[in-house]
Amino acid sequence: MALSPANRIEITVDRALCIGSGDCVDTAPDVFQLDDEDKAVVVDADGAPLEDVIAAAGNCPVAAIFVVGEDGDLYP
Repeated sequence: MALSPANRIEITVDRALCIGSGDCVDTAPDVFQLDDEDKAVVVDADGAPLEDVIAAAGNCPVAAIFVVGEDGDLYP
């Protein structure tokens, strides 16, 4: 697992679960974007403070975002 340099996290989006609501993008636009299929993708795991990344994951209506840190799962 490759952790981001600053936040020391890895973010995964389950594309099968993602419905493209964009709530993650609204919360952390420098971390998440919607791709051509209206699915969330991670563009920069260090694009926002860790608290904002966790908030963005928590705002996902279908719980498609997973955040892992050095000591294990941070969200969910």
